[in-house]
Amino acid sequence: MPETYRPEVIDHLVRPRNVGDLDEPVGVGESGDAACGDIARFSVEIEDNVLRDVRYKVYGCAACIAAGSALSELVRGKTLLDAARVSKEDARDALGGPLPAGKEHALTLVLDALHKAFEDHWNRAAGNMLVEGYGGAEADDGKTVVAAMSGGVDSAVTALLLKEAGYQVATVTFRLHDGERGSRSCCSPDTVLFARDTAHRMGLPHFTLNLKDLFQKRVMRDFVGSYEKGRTPNPCVACNAHVKFHAAAFLADGLGFHHVATGHYARVADGAEGPALARAKDAAKDQTYVLWPIPQKLLARTVFPLGDYEKPEVRRIAEERGLAVAYTPESQDICFIPDGNYRKFVRKKVAAEPGEVVDGSGNVLGRHAGVVDFTVGQRRGIGVSAPAPLYVTEIRPRSKQVVVGRRKDLEVHEVHVRDMNWFLAPEEARAVQVRYNGSPVPCEVEELEDGGWIARLAQPVMGVAPGQSAVFYSEDGERVVAGGVVARRGS
Repeated sequence: MPETYRPEVIDHLVRPRNVGDLDEPVGVGESGDAACGDIARFSVEIEDNVLRDVRYKVYGCAACIAAGSALSELVRGKTLLDAARVSKEDARDALGGPLPAGKEHALTLVLDALHKAFEDHWNRAAGNMLVEGYGGAEADDGKTVVAAMSGGVDSAVTALLLKEAGYQVATVTFRLHDGERGSRSCCSPDTVLFARDTAHRMGLPHFTLNLKDLFQKRVMRDFVGSYEKGRTPNPCVACNAHVKFHAAAFLADGLGFHHVATGHYARVADGAEGPALARAKDAAKDQTYVLWPIPQKLLARTVFPLGDYEKPEVRRIAEERGLAVAYTPESQDICFIPDGNYRKFVRKKVAAEPGEVVDGSGNVLGRHAGVVDFTVGQRRGIGVSAPAPLYVTEIRPRSKQVVVGRRKDLEVHEVHVRDMNWFLAPEEARAVQVRYNGSPVPCEVEELEDGGWIARLAQPVMGVAPGQSAVFYSEDGERVVAGGVVARRGS
């Protein structure tokens, strides 16, 4: 790297472009930290998805000031898609090449501020839609797609495969919560920067959407409330139901794009009354169990490129194409709990009250510190000694009782399900899966007078927990007939 600034840098310092603030911006973004002395701020005017005007202010070193000037000049007047495609390398080239040692951070800083201005623009345009939920509009059909990019290998290869298939691709990363820096969370601060850099290296535009309020309302609040009520939630299901797919559709509609895509391992199949979910080629990675809440209307716009691949193939594609994400580790189960200790997380949100541990006959066997610490099927951490292993068979939040029993007491022959989302006719349901890592069990389904459904199982299953998903599959086991939420264990 050069030890002194190049002439292009000096030019931007002597004749800075687009300095200042817009009077009525539609988006404002700021990045940096006063502690390190560098702060960049961008304000933008966007009309008909064209960046009509842009202004920047930088408080910090000469490299940051020059980088802000160069970036503003690069993007001003471009379409929003082209502006979102401008990379650190483009800004570096505009400055004549690499910056002096220790100054390359300037490129990341100003680019992040610009993208936060785009993010602010989208959230202003959405208003309450990205807090209350987005219903979706009718976009024109075409080979255009918004691909969700989490920073991992699956989403990166998804975007790459779509580009190679001839789609016009825009990528998006969601800010769902305040993830920790350096964590494996799919939306930590570092991951947003990494996902953007990955998209830019593929020549793709990248956007971010701030969905923290929506995620808090529809996922985290439900997660905590479910344990408080003695249920066992699945936050990935809630996120797919209310957050990710709807937000991707919002951005697609805003850009005039038709399709949305994610890196889930699943497929879309034809059904008699519209599209249906179908299992992925890689049975070990199949994710249809957590995708069942996607509305059929939105599923009709969805593409799952990885449904026809196995995981080793995906990593090989990433390696062959030179993607830095080729060997990133698998993401954690619950993205907003980095250490995996969900009990500690829930206890920070609710005031757990102690209660009794009882057997099926109501005999008191011991005490517990709060029902939020338990889930049906749990064996460890019950706090009661017995000659044979005990399992949690029921949680009674109103009486604050945790019911325990033998393993055989966990067996159920029927499951009650509510909040169904149908893809195929009920008579096509031949098996039900009640745990993410479980196997489908043959069943017959019947509608109840209260609007719920009952699945009568051909063989008993263990540890069915209220709050978990029940996903029904067709006779061949390939297509999802419907999905719903377990209301109670049944008998």
